[in-house]
Amino acid sequence: MKYIYPAVFHQGKDAVTVYFPDLACLSQGKDYLQAFQYAREGLSFHICGMLEDEEKLPVPSRLEDIALEKNEALALIEIEISN
Repeated sequence: MKYIYPAVFHQGKDAVTVYFPDLACLSQGKDYLQAFQYAREGLSFHICGMLEDEEKLPVPSRLEDIALEKNEALALIEIEISN
């Protein structure tokens, strides 16, 4: 099954931090490419854990409802998990 969640990428001094506004899920990479790869991996592990624990997955936020700060960018992260 496919899952798509918005992620906020924050460019810091030494790294790009990624957080998912709808989930308690954080990731980080040395640049945007690595941060994007780690965001997909982190989201996959997080969703798998929630499914294993039979937790209800939140409805993804609408992109226009997510407020961004300076040095932030928004992206949709898609993962596929086979059950």
